[in-house]
Amino acid sequence: MAFPDRQTLDLDHGRISYRQAGSGPDLVLLHGLAGNSRTWEEQIEAFSGSWRVTAWDAPGYGLSDTVAPTADAYAATLAALVDALDLPTFVLLGHSMGGVVAGRFAGTYPGRLRALALSCTLLGRRQPAGTPLSEPYLARLTELETLPAREYGARRAKSMAAPGCAPEIIERLTGIAAETRREGLAEAMRLIAEADNADALAALSLPVLVLTGEEDRTVTPDLSGALLDALARGSARVRTAVLPRVGHAPYLEDTAAYNAALKSFLDGL
Repeated sequence: MAFPDRQTLDLDHGRISYRQAGSGPDLVLLHGLAGNSRTWEEQIEAFSGSWRVTAWDAPGYGLSDTVAPTADAYAATLAALVDALDLPTFVLLGHSMGGVVAGRFAGTYPGRLRALALSCTLLGRRQPAGTPLSEPYLARLTELETLPAREYGARRAKSMAAPGCAPEIIERLTGIAAETRREGLAEAMRLIAEADNADALAALSLPVLVLTGEEDRTVTPDLSGALLDALARGSARVRTAVLPRVGHAPYLEDTAAYNAALKSFLDGL
């Protein structure tokens, strides 16, 4: 299957871009800070035979316009997109930053989801609105502003992947991260910094898959543990999968294991 080209829609807030392939029940994919809709090439290939798979470019990524840097604004933008695409109910998978958006969407629009998958993600940094971005975030913005795009992408790839990751995977992660736009990154960082999805996740009562990478240095066990604690406060039916020998990009680092965990979850719905 050829990887689908980007398409665009004009929503009330502005333009949003996405890729879509396949037919069947709907699976919607949300990428992380160093990603875009190209993140999901392997998953679109694997699942579009039995699902209609839609992967967005988050606000400020790909060809998408920016929105207010809040979890509510991103969730509302996703709602507008799925409405425009006529996806009344679907399974939602969010990775890292995309998982923060997915968690907020699930808490705000629970009737839209058949199930939720949260990949290498967190509740948010739970900082008061207006708090200055952390030094690591500011340093990352400076890198994006001052380094050649591929050098920036290579640094992101190496920070995400577990030690010993295959060079060809590092190269693919590099190419995707090199496409990052400054405005998209800055607003997504603000979104993560100020988000707190504890109450949203505690209110869920649908099937939830939580995927983590054994060697993830970005979303550490304390962060994923806090997310699981929030889910445990409610009645969500939670499955977990810890993927060995991978870091913060398991969808490419070990595509077979990642897709198998996701397929097992989807087959059980």
